[in-house]
Amino acid sequence: MGEACKLAGYAFLPDQNGEFTDGYFPVTHSNQDEQRVSAAMGYLDRETRKRANLTISTNTEVKELLFEGTQCVGVKALVDGRQQEFRGREVILSCGAIHSPAHLLRAGIGPVGHLKEMGIPVVMGLAGVGQGLMDHPSIALSSFVRRGARMNEHTRRHIQMGLRYSSGLPGVPAGDMFVAVLTKSAWHSVGEQIASLLTFVNKTYSETGQVKLASRNPQAEPIVEFNLLSDRRDLDRLMSGFRKMAALQMSAPLKAVTDKPFPASYSDRVRKIGVVNTKNKILTAIAATLMDGPAALRHYMIDNFIVEGFTFEQVMRDDEALEAFVRKAAIGVWHASCSCRMGRADDPMAVVDTQGRVKGVQGLRVVDASIFPVVPCANTNFPVLMAAEKIADAMQ
Repeated sequence: MGEACKLAGYAFLPDQNGEFTDGYFPVTHSNQDEQRVSAAMGYLDRETRKRANLTISTNTEVKELLFEGTQCVGVKALVDGRQQEFRGREVILSCGAIHSPAHLLRAGIGPVGHLKEMGIPVVMGLAGVGQGLMDHPSIALSSFVRRGARMNEHTRRHIQMGLRYSSGLPGVPAGDMFVAVLTKSAWHSVGEQIASLLTFVNKTYSETGQVKLASRNPQAEPIVEFNLLSDRRDLDRLMSGFRKMAALQMSAPLKAVTDKPFPASYSDRVRKIGVVNTKNKILTAIAATLMDGPAALRHYMIDNFIVEGFTFEQVMRDDEALEAFVRKAAIGVWHASCSCRMGRADDPMAVVDTQGRVKGVQGLRVVDASIFPVVPCANTNFPVLMAAEKIADAMQ
């Protein structure tokens, strides 16, 4: 892929996190001993776990925020299936951009109309709770990787390279597009044979997503609507990005190591086979053996068992087919953000201030990706940790 990018005129950048310019680079990972370094691994070391003022409660599910008037005084939770209350001077809500707004809504904090619709007494009317949900819209061009080119000796570091480029659309900042080069697409045997060029909009303008309650029951998942392509610029850039990746895919360096490119979608079939279990392990092992056989058999299997709705040739020669594919196949990249946005006191859609404190109530902060005003032009892991560190410092 690096040779293909070089031939296409992209510059090599030795450090992804260096100067923010267009080019291709090795992707950085928070990775140690074949595991992603989570916040728990990075921060809850042995010394920290020994602290007298820290208790870690496992097998615990928070059911409800507890209020006295507009003061948040604790949470009600199930610990090993038994109900228990935890009370404190301050509560920090860190459940992500889906479940943090859901907790606020169930507690009576949010858009007044929706709260009344759900029969929830209003503690504080905040129009922005659950609104403005964002992610990075993405689509993928995949292909079969020939035996000698597979890089599956690592289970975590399968994203070997990234490419940042500028779409050139009027008024759009440079570096607004990103491509993650995946050398395998799933944990199973077929996934180890499929590489993907995952193209996503780094600077998205689709800001009409929302989280709403389906029920007051805390065990009921909320209604989540990302509306990823609500801004036409995002659709246009994904269409253009697919064409750019197709040109790279058809270049000599990639054609030498891959076969049978196809527009990929995260379909129900893909989700089902992606579940980690013995049945899927056996089925994909058999399929992978066949895929490594004659090209005609491989092409038949990809066309009939992997591709859904659109072929590579179809979307490349027909703009309407390409648009239909992008509209159908576009997904987020697990960067859900912005549903409890930070903002000024006079911003009617702001939910928290610069220290994560929820407007209009006391003793409650939100600290996760939901507080971002817009989804950052980057992965969300480190920005969340940075926000948490800054807010933690402000609390001392």
